[in-house]
Amino acid sequence: MDTQRRWDELNPDCLLNVFGRLGMEELLYDVPFVCKSWHRASHNPSCWQSLIFPDIDHNAVDEDENIKYDASSADNESKPQSFGAFYDRFMHEYQIDSGRFSIGGIIKVVIKRGNGLATVLKLPQNSTEEVLTSVSDVCPGLKFLSLSCDYKFSILSKYSLAVLELITNCTNLETLSLESSCHRYGNQRFNHVALLVQISIHCKNVVDLRVSNSQICKYGTRSITALLPKIKYLSFRKCDVDQKDLISLLLRCKELVLLDMRDCVGFKVDDEISKLASHISTFVY
Repeated sequence: MDTQRRWDELNPDCLLNVFGRLGMEELLYDVPFVCKSWHRASHNPSCWQSLIFPDIDHNAVDEDENIKYDASSADNESKPQSFGAFYDRFMHEYQIDSGRFSIGGIIKVVIKRGNGLATVLKLPQNSTEEVLTSVSDVCPGLKFLSLSCDYKFSILSKYSLAVLELITNCTNLETLSLESSCHRYGNQRFNHVALLVQISIHCKNVVDLRVSNSQICKYGTRSITALLPKIKYLSFRKCDVDQKDLISLLLRCKELVLLDMRDCVGFKVDDEISKLASHISTFVY
């Protein structure tokens, strides 16, 4: 008598334990098509707590970082040939015509599967304010949030207002990553006082701030030191940071245990900087 158990007879709790450790690609494209029990288990919200969306293929973006197509347009000729492997496979597996495909659509579908349980979320660059609004409504428990912080983040723009609304609802947030979609080194200026104000008011648990490919002006460092004085982990990657601004930051952020300034320009680590940073466990540059 054959006593070997079938894969589709595994205990549902065991399946959820395993599937919760998988990435979105496996949960979307592989697991659901194995058998009915795996399909059911893969739709359990507990499997969708970490949502890391790949960025869109840069071939679908022009030199000014604007999407080359209008997702709501019926003119298929304006559609890029490829959005990137992840999104192309979504269209293939779920038999969606490229003329009807929307990046925002797949984001909303995936986020909905989490049913509010998501704790980690990285949105692709060029996400719209509509996507941010939908996230704000259904992901109140986020602890890690990564956003594109580019040309759209201007005062009173719809995108910036949507970001502020999202931050207001993320009361459990611990880590915020702001990534510029601009490929030009240090092209984007980090001066989002309004954003840091909302974090200081609504996100009392934030201890980790990450900024990439930006110019960290004096107002940026002053905002960080004034509004997030207890920040513990601070990362500036591919940023332009002035020597005086770095000194100001080191003087005021006394609880830093990590300062990552790799690939940055604008400052020199001299004796003064080394002395001021001596209390930081990990200082890399």
